[in-house]
Formats: sequence, C-alpha cells, structure tokens
Amino acid sequence: MNAIKSLLFIFLSLSVFDTQAMAISSLMLTNPDGQAGVFTLDNTDKITYFLKTSVSKVEIIDNKIIKTPYTRENLDSWEIATKPSKLVIEPNMVKEIQVESICGAKCGTDRDRVYQINIQPVSYSTDGKEQSKIDMLFGFSPYYIVPAKESKIKYHLDYKGEIITAKNSGNTLINIVIDQCEKDAAKKSAKALCKANFTILAGRTRDVHVPKELQRGELNLMVLNHDETFREEITLPRGE
Repeated sequence: MNAIKSLLFIFLSLSVFDTQAMAISSLMLTNPDGQAGVFTLDNTDKITYFLKTSVSKVEIIDNKIIKTPYTRENLDSWEIATKPSKLVIEPNMVKEIQVESICGAKCGTDRDRVYQINIQPVSYSTDGKEQSKIDMLFGFSPYYIVPAKESKIKYHLDYKGEIITAKNSGNTLINIVIDQCEKDAAKKSAKALCKANFTILAGRTRDVHVPKELQRGELNLMVLNHDETFREEITLPRGE
C-alpha cells in the first residue's frame, strides 16, 4: 500500500510514530490471542532516556471516555501490567515493553477491554547536571485493546456535509475505511489521497471529518472488526 495514500484517523489518533527523539511501534495495539502484547521503542537520539510506565483503564460511559489510573489503592482491580515498568534506553537502542494480562478468568470476554499505556520520561542527573533535554520529549500514551471473544457488530453511519457520524453500539471496536481509490484511478497521482480510516470504540458515537480530497456525493466504505473476520462494504450517500 502506498503510504502517502493512507491517512489514519483514530478516536484519540499503524506504522511508526516519532517525537524526533523516540519512536514507538504503534499508538493502538489490539491483542486477541491471550499472550503478552508488545510495544517497541526506538531511541534515535544521542542521549540516554529513562522512562516509566503507568496504566489507566478506559471505559465508555454515556459516550464519554472515562480513564481510571491504576494505583496502589486499586491494586486488586488491576487487569494488566507492564513489564518492565521502568526502563533505560541508550542511544540507537531498541527496547520492548510487554503488556501482560494478570486477571485470568476474572476478566470478562463479552466486550472489548481497553487500556491506555502511559510512557513518560523522567529527569535524571549526570555528573551533577540535570538532564535538560527531558523537557523536549513529551512521551506516548498508546491504547491497548483486548477484543471481545466473539464480535457482535452493530453500527449506524450518517454522512452530512463534511462529517460522518458513526455510532458503534456493538461489543467491539470497528474500523471504518473510506476508499475512493478505484473511483479516482483515472486522475490519481502518486501524492493523491484516496483512502482514510478511523476507529470507533464499542459504545462510542463520534463525528469524523472527511478529508476534503475524499468528499463526494457518495462514499465507498468498508467496515471491519479488529481481525477482519467481519467485513462489510457499503456506499454511503451524502445527506443535506
């Protein structure tokens, strides 16, 4: 796939994402197989970074995203853990953060479980001098999703003006892909944008702006679940 032709919209925002000093493998990782998920960090800077991780559970309540940080006070309710929780990445080194399930059979499987993994730099001193460049690295907050065991897809899409209103009332996330590439084949160039996608969490209703290059009287869409075992192609007409 031509990367220039693909634009990713996610509810919070896969390739590599870079802060000039540090790159992360994904900002949204789905892990359905029960084994540890892995985020890969690549230090492309010339200094050593000290990082710490923390976890928040994410829930959708009345269409609002509610985040509950994991703390010592709610330790008994933790469902996942990161390993290591602290790490040092030297220049030009690559390291992994594993995300492990620790709740066993206590975790529900009838609905997606969603978490935010916060990866933040911490200041430190070398030779009595505090590392000042730490302020330039603003960290990452990728999402980690354990999909429902059985996908039950239920959604509604409405296209008006420049906006698609997407309502996901199923039990798992949906990926919605706008694909106008075939329609634009006669006039497309290497730099033309003809495809975009975005993700809607279970229980969420969200307005998504359609890029100007893709706006048409009707849109060709694909609706997918996390592993594409559900795949539906539709044509969505634009309303007034």
